[in-house]
Amino acid sequence: MRFRTEHIMPPPIVELLEVAKSWAQRDDFLNLGQGTAGYIPCRDAVRALAEQIWNPRLHTYTPDQGLIELREEVALYVRRTHGFDADPQTEIVITAGGNQAFAGAVLMLVGPGENIIVPEPYYFNSVMAIQLTGGIARSVPVGPNLQPSAEVVRSAIDDKTRAVLLVSPNNPTGSVYSQHVVDEIVDLCLENDLMLISDETYARLVFEGARHYSPRSRRDAEDNVISIGSFSKDLGMAGWRVGFLVGSESFVSEYMKVQDTVAICASTAGQILALEALKREEQFVDRELARLARLRNIAYSRMEEIDALEPIRTRGTFYLFPAIRGCTDSRELALDLLKEESMFVLPGSVFGSTGEGHIRISIGPLTPDAVEEAFDRMGRFFSRR
Repeated sequence: MRFRTEHIMPPPIVELLEVAKSWAQRDDFLNLGQGTAGYIPCRDAVRALAEQIWNPRLHTYTPDQGLIELREEVALYVRRTHGFDADPQTEIVITAGGNQAFAGAVLMLVGPGENIIVPEPYYFNSVMAIQLTGGIARSVPVGPNLQPSAEVVRSAIDDKTRAVLLVSPNNPTGSVYSQHVVDEIVDLCLENDLMLISDETYARLVFEGARHYSPRSRRDAEDNVISIGSFSKDLGMAGWRVGFLVGSESFVSEYMKVQDTVAICASTAGQILALEALKREEQFVDRELARLARLRNIAYSRMEEIDALEPIRTRGTFYLFPAIRGCTDSRELALDLLKEESMFVLPGSVFGSTGEGHIRISIGPLTPDAVEEAFDRMGRFFSRR
Protein backbone atom coordinates (compact mmCIF):
# COMPACT_ATOMS: atom_id res chain seq x y z
CA MET A 1 0.00 0.00 0.00
CA ARG A 2 1.23 3.50 -0.80
CA PHE A 3 1.09 6.36 1.70
CA ARG A 4 0.98 10.09 0.95
CA THR A 5 3.75 10.63 3.48
CA GLU A 6 6.34 8.49 1.70
CA HIS A 7 8.00 11.51 0.07
CA ILE A 8 8.58 13.21 3.44
CA MET A 9 11.86 12.62 5.26
CA PRO A 10 11.68 10.72 8.57
CA PRO A 11 11.99 12.92 11.69
CA PRO A 12 15.79 13.30 11.85
CA ILE A 13 16.13 13.31 15.64
CA VAL A 14 14.05 10.13 15.98
CA GLU A 15 16.05 8.43 13.23
CA LEU A 16 19.44 9.45 14.62
CA LEU A 17 18.51 8.64 18.22
CA GLU A 18 17.63 5.14 17.04
CA VAL A 19 21.17 4.86 15.68
CA ALA A 20 22.49 6.23 18.98
CA LYS A 21 20.42 3.87 21.11
CA SER A 22 23.25 1.52 22.06
CA TRP A 23 25.53 4.43 23.03
CA ALA A 24 22.76 6.13 25.01
CA GLN A 25 22.96 3.36 27.62
CA ARG A 26 26.55 4.24 28.42
CA ASP A 27 27.39 6.29 31.49
CA ASP A 28 29.61 8.62 29.45
CA PHE A 29 27.00 9.37 26.75
CA LEU A 30 26.53 13.10 26.06
CA ASN A 31 23.34 14.12 24.28
CA LEU A 32 23.90 17.44 22.52
CA GLY A 33 21.27 16.70 19.89
CA GLN A 34 17.82 17.37 21.30
CA GLY A 35 16.53 20.91 21.69
CA THR A 36 15.64 20.98 25.35
CA ALA A 37 16.39 23.78 27.76
CA GLY A 38 17.62 21.46 30.48
CA TYR A 39 15.35 22.58 33.31
CA ILE A 40 11.95 21.65 34.64
CA PRO A 41 9.05 24.08 35.14
CA CYS A 42 8.95 26.45 38.09
CA ARG A 43 8.46 24.33 41.23
CA ASP A 44 5.79 26.62 42.66
CA ALA A 45 3.82 26.26 39.43
CA VAL A 46 4.08 22.46 39.61
CA ARG A 47 2.91 22.52 43.23
CA ALA A 48 -0.06 24.68 42.26
CA LEU A 49 -1.00 22.13 39.60
CA ALA A 50 -0.54 19.22 42.03
CA GLU A 51 -3.01 20.80 44.44
CA GLN A 52 -5.66 20.51 41.72
CA ILE A 53 -5.05 16.86 40.86
CA TRP A 54 -8.47 15.68 42.13
CA ASN A 55 -10.34 18.61 40.65
CA PRO A 56 -12.68 17.15 37.97
CA ARG A 57 -11.87 20.15 35.78
CA LEU A 58 -8.35 18.81 35.30
CA HIS A 59 -9.58 15.62 33.65
CA THR A 60 -11.89 16.93 30.97
CA TYR A 61 -11.76 19.13 27.88
CA THR A 62 -11.22 22.85 27.97
CA PRO A 63 -12.83 25.09 25.35
CA ASP A 64 -11.23 24.40 21.94
CA GLN A 65 -9.60 27.81 22.01
CA GLY A 66 -8.06 27.12 25.43
CA LEU A 67 -8.72 28.27 28.97
CA ILE A 68 -9.69 31.94 28.97
CA GLU A 69 -7.51 32.51 32.06
CA LEU A 70 -4.50 31.20 30.17
CA ARG A 71 -5.30 33.25 27.07
CA GLU A 72 -5.48 36.34 29.26
CA GLU A 73 -2.08 35.49 30.75
CA VAL A 74 -0.65 34.89 27.26
CA ALA A 75 -1.92 38.34 26.24
CA LEU A 76 0.09 39.86 29.11
CA TYR A 77 3.10 37.72 28.20
CA VAL A 78 3.24 38.76 24.53
CA ARG A 79 2.73 42.41 25.45
CA ARG A 80 5.71 42.16 27.81
CA THR A 81 8.05 40.01 25.70
CA HIS A 82 6.94 40.48 22.08
CA GLY A 83 5.73 44.08 22.15
CA PHE A 84 2.20 43.66 20.78
CA ASP A 85 -1.36 43.53 22.10
CA ALA A 86 -3.70 40.61 21.46
CA ASP A 87 -7.33 40.14 22.40
CA PRO A 88 -7.58 36.93 24.48
CA GLN A 89 -11.18 36.46 23.44
CA THR A 90 -10.68 36.55 19.68
CA GLU A 91 -6.99 36.55 18.70
CA ILE A 92 -5.30 33.83 20.78
CA VAL A 93 -5.54 30.02 20.54
CA ILE A 94 -3.84 27.64 22.96
CA THR A 95 -2.31 24.74 21.03
CA ALA A 96 -0.55 21.45 21.73
CA GLY A 97 2.86 23.04 21.33
CA GLY A 98 4.29 25.33 18.69
CA ASN A 99 4.48 22.52 16.13
CA GLN A 100 0.72 22.02 16.19
CA ALA A 101 0.16 25.76 15.86
CA PHE A 102 2.38 25.88 12.78
CA ALA A 103 0.97 22.73 11.17
CA GLY A 104 -2.57 24.05 11.65
CA ALA A 105 -1.69 27.38 10.06
CA VAL A 106 -0.15 25.58 7.08
CA LEU A 107 -3.28 23.43 6.68
CA MET A 108 -5.30 26.64 6.43
CA LEU A 109 -3.03 28.39 3.97
CA VAL A 110 -1.43 25.89 1.61
CA GLY A 111 -2.86 23.46 -0.91
CA PRO A 112 -1.15 20.97 -3.25
CA GLY A 113 1.45 22.69 -5.41
CA GLU A 114 1.37 25.95 -3.45
CA ASN A 115 4.40 27.11 -1.53
CA ILE A 116 5.74 28.80 1.58
CA ILE A 117 9.11 30.55 1.42
CA VAL A 118 11.44 29.25 4.11
CA PRO A 119 14.87 30.75 4.92
CA GLU A 120 17.53 28.05 5.08
CA PRO A 121 19.01 26.54 7.24
CA TYR A 122 15.51 25.69 8.47
CA TYR A 123 13.79 23.80 11.27
CA PHE A 124 13.00 20.48 9.61
CA ASN A 125 9.57 20.01 11.23
CA SER A 126 8.40 23.18 9.46
CA VAL A 127 9.30 21.72 6.08
CA MET A 128 7.67 18.40 6.98
CA ALA A 129 4.42 20.17 7.90
CA ILE A 130 4.35 22.00 4.56
CA GLN A 131 5.00 18.76 2.68
CA LEU A 132 2.16 17.01 4.53
CA THR A 133 -0.32 19.33 2.81
CA GLY A 134 1.10 18.60 -0.63
CA GLY A 135 2.69 22.03 -0.51
CA ILE A 136 6.26 23.03 -1.32
CA ALA A 137 8.78 24.52 1.08
CA ARG A 138 10.66 26.91 -1.21
CA SER A 139 13.93 27.45 0.62
CA VAL A 140 16.07 30.57 0.22
CA PRO A 141 19.54 30.87 1.75
CA VAL A 142 20.31 33.32 4.52
CA GLY A 143 23.34 35.58 4.13
CA PRO A 144 26.79 35.16 5.72
CA ASN A 145 25.44 37.07 8.74
CA LEU A 146 22.72 34.39 9.10
CA GLN A 147 19.99 36.96 8.38
CA PRO A 148 17.44 36.49 5.57
CA SER A 149 17.30 39.03 2.76
CA ALA A 150 14.05 40.59 1.57
CA GLU A 151 15.43 40.75 -1.97
CA VAL A 152 16.27 37.03 -1.97
CA VAL A 153 12.79 36.30 -0.59
CA ARG A 154 11.27 38.55 -3.29
CA SER A 155 13.04 36.58 -6.02
CA ALA A 156 11.38 33.36 -4.81
CA ILE A 157 7.79 34.67 -4.83
CA ASP A 158 5.52 33.40 -7.59
CA ASP A 159 1.77 33.07 -8.14
CA LYS A 160 1.72 29.91 -5.98
CA THR A 161 3.31 31.55 -2.92
CA ARG A 162 0.98 31.81 0.07
CA ALA A 163 3.26 32.75 2.96
CA VAL A 164 6.76 33.47 4.23
CA LEU A 165 8.12 31.79 7.36
CA LEU A 166 10.50 33.50 9.79
CA VAL A 167 11.98 31.73 12.81
CA SER A 168 13.67 34.20 15.13
CA PRO A 169 15.54 33.61 17.36
CA ASN A 170 16.50 30.89 14.94
CA ASN A 171 16.70 27.14 15.19
CA PRO A 172 19.31 25.90 14.23
CA THR A 173 21.61 28.94 13.91
CA GLY A 174 20.72 30.96 17.02
CA SER A 175 20.52 34.13 14.90
CA VAL A 176 18.24 36.94 16.15
CA TYR A 177 16.81 38.76 13.14
CA SER A 178 17.19 42.53 13.15
CA GLN A 179 14.21 44.87 13.12
CA HIS A 180 15.35 46.20 9.75
CA VAL A 181 15.38 42.72 8.18
CA VAL A 182 12.01 41.79 9.67
CA ASP A 183 10.38 45.07 8.63
CA GLU A 184 11.58 44.67 5.05
CA ILE A 185 10.04 41.20 4.87
CA VAL A 186 6.80 42.46 6.47
CA ASP A 187 6.63 45.16 3.78
CA LEU A 188 7.19 42.52 1.11
CA CYS A 189 4.35 40.38 2.48
CA LEU A 190 1.99 43.36 2.57
CA GLU A 191 2.96 44.32 -0.97
CA ASN A 192 2.18 40.79 -2.23
CA ASP A 193 -0.76 40.02 0.10
CA LEU A 194 1.10 37.11 1.72
CA MET A 195 0.86 35.79 5.25
CA LEU A 196 3.97 36.02 7.40
CA ILE A 197 4.24 33.14 9.85
CA SER A 198 6.53 34.21 12.69
CA ASP A 199 7.78 31.33 14.83
CA GLU A 200 8.81 33.04 18.07
CA THR A 201 9.39 29.93 20.19
CA TYR A 202 12.73 31.26 21.46
CA ALA A 203 11.65 34.88 21.98
CA ARG A 204 12.82 34.97 25.61
CA LEU A 205 16.11 33.19 24.95
CA VAL A 206 18.23 36.15 23.84
CA PHE A 207 21.61 37.21 25.16
CA GLU A 208 24.31 39.89 25.09
CA GLY A 209 21.90 42.78 24.73
CA ALA A 210 19.92 41.31 21.83
CA ARG A 211 16.20 42.11 21.63
CA HIS A 212 13.56 40.00 19.98
CA TYR A 213 11.50 41.95 17.46
CA SER A 214 8.09 40.55 16.55
CA PRO A 215 6.60 41.45 13.16
CA ARG A 216 3.19 41.42 14.81
CA SER A 217 4.18 44.58 16.66
CA ARG A 218 3.61 46.31 13.32
CA ARG A 219 0.03 47.54 13.69
CA ASP A 220 -0.37 47.92 9.93
CA ALA A 221 0.44 44.21 9.45
CA GLU A 222 -1.79 42.54 12.03
CA ASP A 223 -4.01 40.92 9.41
CA ASN A 224 -0.99 39.42 7.64
CA VAL A 225 1.09 38.17 10.57
CA ILE A 226 0.63 34.99 12.59
CA SER A 227 2.74 34.72 15.74
CA ILE A 228 3.51 31.24 17.09
CA GLY A 229 4.82 30.57 20.58
CA SER A 230 5.71 27.61 22.75
CA PHE A 231 6.28 27.00 26.44
CA SER A 232 8.55 24.00 25.78
CA LYS A 233 11.75 26.04 25.90
CA ASP A 234 11.55 29.13 28.12
CA LEU A 235 9.22 27.54 30.71
CA GLY A 236 10.81 24.06 30.55
CA MET A 237 7.47 22.45 29.63
CA ALA A 238 8.42 20.35 26.58
CA GLY A 239 6.67 17.24 27.90
CA TRP A 240 3.41 19.06 28.59
CA ARG A 241 2.83 20.11 24.95
CA VAL A 242 1.45 23.63 25.29
CA GLY A 243 1.93 26.53 22.90
CA PHE A 244 -0.13 29.27 21.31
CA LEU A 245 -1.02 31.04 18.09
CA VAL A 246 -1.89 34.72 17.75
CA GLY A 247 -3.64 35.97 14.63
CA SER A 248 -6.38 38.27 13.45
CA GLU A 249 -9.93 37.60 14.61
CA SER A 250 -10.86 36.24 11.18
CA PHE A 251 -7.82 33.95 11.07
CA VAL A 252 -8.45 32.56 14.56
CA SER A 253 -12.11 31.99 13.75
CA GLU A 254 -11.14 29.83 10.76
CA TYR A 255 -8.30 28.17 12.69
CA MET A 256 -10.82 26.70 15.14
CA LYS A 257 -11.94 24.31 12.40
CA VAL A 258 -8.43 22.89 12.34
CA GLN A 259 -8.11 22.96 16.11
CA ASP A 260 -11.26 20.96 16.72
CA THR A 261 -10.33 18.43 14.04
CA VAL A 262 -6.72 17.68 14.98
CA ALA A 263 -6.59 18.32 18.74
CA ILE A 264 -9.91 19.56 20.16
CA CYS A 265 -7.82 21.32 22.79
CA ALA A 266 -4.38 21.28 24.34
CA SER A 267 -3.88 19.17 27.47
CA THR A 268 -5.96 20.58 30.32
CA ALA A 269 -3.27 19.83 32.90
CA GLY A 270 -0.66 21.38 30.63
CA GLN A 271 -2.75 24.53 30.23
CA ILE A 272 -3.16 24.90 34.00
CA LEU A 273 0.58 24.40 34.51
CA ALA A 274 1.31 27.00 31.79
CA LEU A 275 -1.06 29.42 33.50
CA GLU A 276 0.69 28.99 36.85
CA ALA A 277 4.15 29.15 35.23
CA LEU A 278 3.38 32.35 33.32
CA LYS A 279 2.36 34.06 36.56
CA ARG A 280 5.94 33.44 37.73
CA GLU A 281 7.66 33.70 34.35
CA GLU A 282 9.86 36.79 34.64
CA GLN A 283 11.98 35.86 37.66
CA PHE A 284 12.11 32.16 36.75
CA VAL A 285 13.23 32.65 33.15
CA ASP A 286 15.71 35.41 34.04
CA ARG A 287 17.43 33.00 36.42
CA GLU A 288 17.66 30.30 33.75
CA LEU A 289 18.91 32.81 31.19
CA ALA A 290 21.84 33.59 33.49
CA ARG A 291 22.69 29.88 33.60
CA LEU A 292 22.43 29.51 29.82
CA ALA A 293 24.56 32.64 29.28
CA ARG A 294 27.34 31.05 31.33
CA LEU A 295 27.14 27.86 29.25
CA ARG A 296 27.28 29.87 26.02
CA ASN A 297 30.36 31.76 27.14
CA ILE A 298 32.17 28.54 28.02
CA ALA A 299 31.15 26.91 24.73
CA TYR A 300 32.19 29.81 22.49
CA SER A 301 35.50 30.12 24.32
CA ARG A 302 36.21 26.42 23.89
CA MET A 303 35.23 26.41 20.21
CA GLU A 304 37.88 29.06 19.54
CA GLU A 305 40.48 26.54 20.75
CA ILE A 306 39.55 23.92 18.13
CA ASP A 307 40.98 24.72 14.71
CA ALA A 308 38.46 22.53 12.89
CA LEU A 309 35.51 24.60 14.13
CA GLU A 310 34.38 27.89 12.58
CA PRO A 311 31.81 29.35 14.97
CA ILE A 312 29.66 32.39 14.29
CA ARG A 313 28.67 33.94 17.61
CA THR A 314 24.93 34.49 17.53
CA ARG A 315 22.81 35.94 20.33
CA GLY A 316 19.81 33.65 20.68
CA THR A 317 18.74 30.16 21.81
CA PHE A 318 20.95 27.49 23.34
CA TYR A 319 22.17 26.19 19.97
CA LEU A 320 25.61 26.45 18.42
CA PHE A 321 25.94 25.92 14.68
CA PRO A 322 29.64 25.90 13.83
CA ALA A 323 30.97 25.11 10.38
CA ILE A 324 33.48 22.25 10.24
CA ARG A 325 36.54 22.99 8.12
CA GLY A 326 36.80 20.54 5.25
CA CYS A 327 33.57 18.71 6.11
CA THR A 328 31.44 17.60 3.16
CA ASP A 329 29.35 14.96 4.95
CA SER A 330 28.05 16.19 8.30
CA ARG A 331 25.98 13.05 8.85
CA GLU A 332 29.06 10.84 8.60
CA LEU A 333 30.93 13.21 10.92
CA ALA A 334 28.10 13.13 13.49
CA LEU A 335 28.09 9.33 13.39
CA ASP A 336 31.87 9.26 13.85
CA LEU A 337 31.57 11.56 16.87
CA LEU A 338 29.00 9.19 18.31
CA LYS A 339 31.10 6.08 17.74
CA GLU A 340 34.43 7.54 18.81
CA GLU A 341 33.47 9.94 21.60
CA SER A 342 29.99 8.79 22.71
CA MET A 343 28.43 12.18 22.00
CA PHE A 344 25.34 12.95 19.93
CA VAL A 345 25.05 16.07 17.79
CA LEU A 346 22.80 16.80 14.81
CA PRO A 347 24.36 16.97 11.35
CA GLY A 348 23.75 20.30 9.67
CA SER A 349 22.44 18.57 6.56
CA VAL A 350 19.09 17.82 8.28
CA PHE A 351 18.46 21.60 8.26
CA GLY A 352 18.76 21.85 4.48
CA SER A 353 21.57 21.79 1.95
CA THR A 354 23.10 25.04 3.23
CA GLY A 355 23.48 23.37 6.63
CA GLU A 356 25.86 20.81 5.17
CA GLY A 357 29.32 21.16 6.63
CA HIS A 358 27.90 22.28 10.00
CA ILE A 359 26.74 20.54 13.16
CA ARG A 360 24.10 21.72 15.61
CA ILE A 361 25.13 21.50 19.25
CA SER A 362 22.48 21.94 21.94
CA ILE A 363 24.00 23.01 25.26
CA GLY A 364 20.70 23.66 27.08
CA PRO A 365 20.62 20.41 29.09
CA LEU A 366 24.30 20.54 30.11
CA THR A 367 26.14 21.61 33.24
CA PRO A 368 29.27 23.77 32.92
CA ASP A 369 31.41 20.69 33.55
CA ALA A 370 29.55 18.79 30.85
CA VAL A 371 30.15 21.62 28.34
CA GLU A 372 33.86 21.48 29.16
CA GLU A 373 33.83 17.70 28.76
CA ALA A 374 31.99 17.93 25.44
CA PHE A 375 34.63 20.22 23.95
CA ASP A 376 37.47 18.18 25.45
CA ARG A 377 36.09 15.23 23.49
CA MET A 378 35.51 17.32 20.38
CA GLY A 379 39.07 18.64 20.48
CA ARG A 380 40.39 15.10 20.88
CA PHE A 381 38.20 13.90 18.00
CA PHE A 382 39.31 16.58 15.54
CA SER A 383 42.99 16.26 16.51
CA ARG A 384 42.86 12.72 15.12
CA ARG A 385 41.45 13.76 11.73
